[in-house]
This record gives sequence, structure tokens and C-alpha cells, in this order.
Amino acid sequence: MKAIAPKINDKIAEFYPEVFSNLHSGATYVLEAFPRLYQRTLHDMRGTFSDGELKLMVDVMNATMLTPQSAGHHLAANVSDGIALDSLDKKWKIDGDNLKFKLGGLSLFQLTCLEVWANGFWYRKKPETVQSPEEFEAWLAQLKEGLIMVKDPLSPDGHCLPGMRKMI
Repeated sequence: MKAIAPKINDKIAEFYPEVFSNLHSGATYVLEAFPRLYQRTLHDMRGTFSDGELKLMVDVMNATMLTPQSAGHHLAANVSDGIALDSLDKKWKIDGDNLKFKLGGLSLFQLTCLEVWANGFWYRKKPETVQSPEEFEAWLAQLKEGLIMVKDPLSPDGHCLPGMRKMI
């Protein structure tokens, strides 16, 4: 087990003992459950967005710092601004109103996972290399129709989740 020491504000710390036996068990549960919930949520959204829509979402999340207080609100705001101010709907050849409509129909948790995914292309731990077109396409493949290609973070030998292929 890896020991970490995340910092949370007092109000958030008071929440965990309300639904878990104590702060530590609640924080551990949330931190350990999130990767599986994130992967399942992305899996369930496969095929929802076109190639151009996915590219636009990744594009608008460049230079965005995610904050827990605004979880689930970064992506829709960035998409709206990117379309209105930078004509990114034209760049990626999509119907901007349709994308905003799709995003408006998602739950807050789905939006949070989607913005973490889109932001992750730019900010995940990776070699210090320029993102190649092949790397970009592999990242987009996680939400395209077909098999989602993600490694199971809980598997010691790197096996993929049932029904899913490993990203190459």
C-alpha cells in the first residue's frame, strides 16, 4: 500500500464520519473506488460523442487547472467559451449546439469524469515528449465506439477490466 497525505478542508473532513466509521476509512474508500468508477463511467459513455466532439473537449482542457470545488463544471464552461470565442466547433467540424446539448444531459459525476479524462491528455504523468497524432488517437479511443482501452489500476499484473482491452 502507498501512503499518501492529501489535505482537505475542515468542512469536507466533517462529512466522512457522517457516512463512514471515520475520516480515514471514508477517504480510503473514495480514493480507492474512484479509478473503477471513473473507468466504468467512461465505458458507459462510449459512442456518445463524435470524433470531432472528443477532440474539441480535449482541446479546450489544455491549460485548465481542475479544482475540486468546481468539479463537473470546468468542461461545459470551456466548451461553451471555446465555441463562442474561438470558433472551435468550426475547427473540429462539429455542431456546437449539439455538443452543448449532450453535455447538458450528463450527470455531474459524468461531467466530472469527462473533464478529468479530457484534462488528463495534457496533464497525466507521461514522458516529456510532444503529443503525437497516434497518442492523441489512442487517448480518444477510450470514448469512441467499441472497446475502451484502459488498464485496471487495481490489477497487480496490469490486466484489463473485463470486456476491455489494454491501451498500447
